[in-house]
Amino acid sequence: MRCLIIHNLASGPHSDEIFTFMHALASSGDEIVMRCIGSGMEPEDAVTDVKSFDRVVVSGGDGTVASVLDRLRGCDVPILVFPSGTANLYFSNIGNAPDAAALALTCREGRTATVDMGELYWVDEAGATRRHGFINIAGSGFDATIMQKAAPQKNEIGEIAYVLSALATPEPQVSHFTIEHDGKVDELDGISCMVGNTAQIQNEINLFPDCRMDDGLIDIAVIEPTTLVGLLPTVAAAIIDPAGKGLGRPQIKTFQAKQAKITCTPSLGMQFDGEVIPNNTGIFGARALPRCLKLIVDGFSNLKAD
Repeated sequence: MRCLIIHNLASGPHSDEIFTFMHALASSGDEIVMRCIGSGMEPEDAVTDVKSFDRVVVSGGDGTVASVLDRLRGCDVPILVFPSGTANLYFSNIGNAPDAAALALTCREGRTATVDMGELYWVDEAGATRRHGFINIAGSGFDATIMQKAAPQKNEIGEIAYVLSALATPEPQVSHFTIEHDGKVDELDGISCMVGNTAQIQNEINLFPDCRMDDGLIDIAVIEPTTLVGLLPTVAAAIIDPAGKGLGRPQIKTFQAKQAKITCTPSLGMQFDGEVIPNNTGIFGARALPRCLKLIVDGFSNLKAD
């Protein structure tokens, strides 16, 4: 078996575990190639010959995984996501067993599920349109503020950085969102507008209760104008009903669409998969890229195998 491992050495507190995985994976006759992306190698450089491999392993946090998977769309090579980052939300949504030895066995077995990816575009301050694939959630507002404030500390203290960042923003800024989705237009005020490709955030809470990774749709959520304390009913509902099927998500308006364009007035910060987008004008859009990734899954996965 020829296996390509693409790893970000600076991804987070679990970045060394990929070497335990390599030891468990290696068998006589295998060829295992590791490429470490960063300042010396970009994701697009690491995947140029990916079709010559039997497996590709992407190791890093959600931002790293999103950047590499964006270059692997449609490659048809089975992909294993290895959780080396801070929150590893995409890995949680896949649902594979997290142990390195178990993931090595799963990689060798190579059972796959074909899933979607999201595509985000935004207009920068120069008026140019830019794009990037996303795997979890992209958006503008309170979520982007949290990501921006947490960035300096997340590699050192982990997920608690996001909690501290939220506590440091007791009164999130309110904006007006014009949402054009599949021929319809909705106008809402809120502290955040998010588009999702996956449902689950921290603590196995589903932000988008009806979201699936293989439905060809993006999920859109607007959080009503409120303070941090005012979000307590939503937080309580999420704790009591993590799946969101019973109590729903108070204070959150949701839509599903194949594609959407959102105008945010005034412009707020933006992020995708935890990566902050600077210099945006408040105009962004998203669409689903259906069934473009073949993810390797095990028997514990939340995804249905092909």
